[in-house]
Amino acid sequence: MEIIDIHMNIKKTLDDAIARAVAVGGLVAIALIHVLQLPAAFDEIGYLGALFIAAVIGSLLLAAILTRTSDSLVWTATGGLAAVILLCYVVSRSVGLPGFTDDVGEWAEAPGLASMVIEGLLVFLTTAVLITRRAPIRSVAARSSAPTGRAAAGTRSDPAVG
Repeated sequence: MEIIDIHMNIKKTLDDAIARAVAVGGLVAIALIHVLQLPAAFDEIGYLGALFIAAVIGSLLLAAILTRTSDSLVWTATGGLAAVILLCYVVSRSVGLPGFTDDVGEWAEAPGLASMVIEGLLVFLTTAVLITRRAPIRSVAARSSAPTGRAAAGTRSDPAVG
């Protein structure tokens, strides 16, 4: 293994650790914001409190999982949860939720604004992490056009083909 390969592996590991730490912090912040708003949510309409509980549980569960793994599926769930929570907030403030329109137009509440920023950053972070995991187009094209093994020696590359 060359020095450059070692350096790239260390960089990749550090980048992943930083991204996971930021995501865990964001998920814990989302959970905290929703826990603090939970009594008001139940006072306003029951299902809103249940949605807040689901957001808290989902956030804490994904945060715990991200401390153990950096699987793409977990990252997708993290971005998806943040996006759904953000979408629900926007809907609640723009057209209202079913049976609950009291918060329409109330965009200036500090917990809501903080939650929107965190959720937006998590969606951005998730997208960045997942995009960087895709194989670069240049590498794929280079691999498909480069001669390999037996094909370069003038023999068939697939011995099963007659």
